[in-house]
Amino acid sequence: MRRRIWTGVGVALLIAAPVALAVFGGAEVRTSADSEAPPKPLVGIVAAALVGLLLVRLVPLRLPAMPVVGTADRPALGRQAAGLVVIALLLPAGILVVDPGIWYGPVKLALFFGGAALVLRRWPIDWRGGRAHRRAIPTRWYWLGPLPALLGWAYLLYYSPLAGSQDMSGYRQYDRIYLLAATLLTFVTASLAEEIFYRVLLQTRLEALYGRWPAIVVTSLLFAAMHVHRIGDGPLWEMVAVMLAWNGGFGVLAGYLWARHRNVWAILALHTAVNSLTLLPLLVG
Repeated sequence: MRRRIWTGVGVALLIAAPVALAVFGGAEVRTSADSEAPPKPLVGIVAAALVGLLLVRLVPLRLPAMPVVGTADRPALGRQAAGLVVIALLLPAGILVVDPGIWYGPVKLALFFGGAALVLRRWPIDWRGGRAHRRAIPTRWYWLGPLPALLGWAYLLYYSPLAGSQDMSGYRQYDRIYLLAATLLTFVTASLAEEIFYRVLLQTRLEALYGRWPAIVVTSLLFAAMHVHRIGDGPLWEMVAVMLAWNGGFGVLAGYLWARHRNVWAILALHTAVNSLTLLPLLVG
């Protein structure tokens, strides 16, 4: 019962954020820390996330919820999950105290890869529930299943009438080699590091301990909190609401996609698209 209450509180926060922005904040929100990036219409953000979730839900031959882990494996798996949660909280807590500046990426990699490795080695367990769960879906649907959600989400967010301005002319001041290097660095420090840590390591363990939706909601809130470095000028409530609506909503979609298909390439593609898809014409043009 307590688990359902806390999951409901998390869902309420994720829903209340875009509602508050729509009522008090305006029709557009800034989703990037880059001053060159245009704001996005709130309706497009919400519509893309909801349609993506719906398509994940409707595509057939998806995985059932992961079975809850047995009592023998629960203590060690619980310690691993707790250690990963502590790491997830350390990054935003540290940013609030000290601005890491150019060291943000290396610090994140050290925590998400090095710190996670230390946690898993400190409390080792021969648990293969995640891999066994993955094998329950046919190979063809492992690859084809995520495509409708990826394509529907990308269309609504970037190409539909709801997408708003896609003017990326502010980035034309940068050399193409610089943009390519920045894109590759973002892939490693954001797409790869964050999806491996939050979805593959943390969410999978929380699913085995507490069930699918508690794991998705908790992981999404922690994922949103990681973006505290984007808080700048403006009302604090608005900055928090943007993190919950944009980053938290994205986390729910990525988490549900991971839970339904266990396809790491799909969530990497999703994360890479959200960071770099709009820059593609500048990189190849």
